[in-house]
Order: sequence, then structure tokens, then C-alpha cells
Amino acid sequence: MVGVAGARRGNMSCVQPLTESDVVAGRYRLGAVVGRGGMAEVRTAEDLRLGRRVAVKLLRTDLAEQDGVRERFEDEARSAARLSHPNVVAVFDTGEHEGIPYIVMELLPGPSLADLIAKGPLDVEEVRRIGVQVLAALDAAHAAGLIHRDIKPANVLLATDGTAKVADFGIAKSAEAQTHTATGMLLGTAAYVPPERLAGHPATRESDLYSVGVLLYEAVTGRRPFGGDTPIGMVSAIQRGRPRPVTELRPGLDPSLVAVIEQAMLANPYDRYRSAAEMADALTAGKAPLAGPSPAPATTRLDSDSPTTQRRATEVLGSTPADTSEPASRPAATRPRAALAVAVVLLALVLVIGLAVLARDDRDPAAPGAGDAPAARDERIPEPLDRALNDLEEAVRP
Repeated sequence: MVGVAGARRGNMSCVQPLTESDVVAGRYRLGAVVGRGGMAEVRTAEDLRLGRRVAVKLLRTDLAEQDGVRERFEDEARSAARLSHPNVVAVFDTGEHEGIPYIVMELLPGPSLADLIAKGPLDVEEVRRIGVQVLAALDAAHAAGLIHRDIKPANVLLATDGTAKVADFGIAKSAEAQTHTATGMLLGTAAYVPPERLAGHPATRESDLYSVGVLLYEAVTGRRPFGGDTPIGMVSAIQRGRPRPVTELRPGLDPSLVAVIEQAMLANPYDRYRSAAEMADALTAGKAPLAGPSPAPATTRLDSDSPTTQRRATEVLGSTPADTSEPASRPAATRPRAALAVAVVLLALVLVIGLAVLARDDRDPAAPGAGDAPAARDERIPEPLDRALNDLEEAVRP
């Protein structure tokens, strides 16, 4: 491995990468690399003080000099340290060694969920079990004011007993302090990012739940719901919100599980589950979604004139989102109801006009008396009544 030179806050220095058998902070003897990401690598290590096996996450040397990246790495340590939960990877220690920030975590020798999915679709009950445990971890994080923002199979690790644990809070942020770059850059893997985040809205609890829905979709089908030859193609597919139905890829799948996945992946964030606990309840109970609209995420919009929906949008997104999509067409079923309502109003108008005309005729002094010979009445329908009837006919015409 070759060292990478970098300027460290004003003076030139050479940050050398750490290698196997190096001892970090005089305590952690490094072992083999077990994982690499865009920001760091993870190595096995031996804690010489406590005599146990751990995992050490080391920031890449070419990124160690970048303040923004270092801050994100340090945020991960602080975020994970705030959580103590059986379904969250535990953080034991953090620090900096020879210019390289590190995080010491529990070592999980089992595979990741991504490794399992690579072998094919998972058993339904296993999907439920893992999904519930991931949601339990998110419930704890959300209660602590943290949004994970990067839920994906590679960040779900399995212990030797099969327990699922959520890792990599490297881009987690406090729900009270969500910020975005001027360019609207999104952190996280694009395949699992919800459409509202692609539109520039801040991450929310519902964003994490959408990512869990994508994770479950992939676990039961063996493939991601949205594809694309390029990142732009994938983003476009997510924004269109038309994944191939789960049941086409896996016929006979439990309808209650399908319903949970579909609701979690609805394009409209305030139509998803309200919390990780609510979604976990739906998974464990094997029942249909607790709330939400008809399963048509492609036509669900991020805006609405309904006061209730506006309140929910403000709660989820922080402000009413701008909608740049085409106006959604009204369902055909609403037209007969609208026509019927118009017809009822016009019919009432017809009756009122008819009664008024008859009353006028009865009061007309030119009308013949009782002893007079009846005069010939004009058989034509009065003009106001005729117009009302025409309007009524037009309203109910299909």
C-alpha cells in the first residue's frame, strides 16, 4: 500500500496508511481488511488491553485531510455512541492515530444482508425477522433524534446467532439539525434514496422507512425495485415510482408482507408508516397496512389542497414541498358522483322555478274567471324551466 501525501492544516506532512500488525493508539493490533467503503475501510483487530476481538474502522488516508469528511466520520462516532440497542452495532472507542481518525466497534463475523441476498431471495419468515430487527434499531435511533439516511443491505450485519444489527451511522444527522449543500447533494446509496430526498427535501423518519421498504423488496425478490444503466437513469426511475410489482417477481407471496412493502415505498412520505414501531407491528402481525391510500405510488403526489394532508406534509418535510410533476388525473370513479351532485342541485332548481311559474299563473289577473270559458293555455314550457331541464340533461349525460 502506498502512502498518500497531504497538507495537514497548514503544514505539509505525509499520512501513511496503516497496515496489518500495526497497533493503533497502543492498544488495537490490526488484522485483515473485512470491508471497504467510499469513506473508510474496516479491519479486524485485537484489543490488547481487554483481550477481545474488535473491528476498527479507519478513515481513508486520502480523505483524512479533508475537514468535511473528517467531521462526518467524527459524527458517526458521536451518533453511534448515543445508541445502546441490541440491533445496533456497538461502538467501543474512537480517536485519531498518526493523523488517521478511527472508530472501534464490535466485531460481527457473520455475513451482511447483502451477502445473503446475493445468493437469492430469502425465506419470508427470515425477511420478517430481519425487517423487524432493523426497524427496532431505527425506532431507537429516531427516539434519540437520529435519522440514519443510509439504510441498505450492506449496512445490516448478522451476528453468529442470526441477530441483525444496523451499522454505519456515518451520515446520520440529528433530526433537529438537518442541513443540505447548495447543490442538493444526497448522501447514501442512490438505489435506496426516497423520491422526496431526490427532490431536495431533508431526510426524515419516513425516509428511513422508505429505505427499509426497498430493502425488504430486494430481500424477497432478489433484485432492487429500481434499476438504471447510469445513476441518472436510476434517479429517474425512482422519481417515476413504478417498480415492478413484488408479486410478479415472486408469485404467491404473503399479501400482508406485500402490503407492508408497498406502503413503505409509497412516493408520498406522509402516506407511509408514521413510525418504525408501527411498521414493525404490521410485519409481526402479518396484517395489511395500518394506514395509507390505495397502492398506487406512481400517482401519489407531494402536494394536496387538503388541510389534513398539508399538516402532515409540514410535519414530515418541514415545509410544504413544491410539486413539479404533472397534475395527477382525477380517478374516473369521481365523475359519476360529481355529475349526480350537479343533477340534484339542478333538479331542485327546476322544481323551484316550476312552482314559481305556476304560482304566477294562479295570481295572473288576466286569467279567466270560474264562470268564463277556459282560454287556451300556451303549452310551451316556460323558458327558465326549459333552460334548467337542458342543463340537467347535460350534467347527467355520460
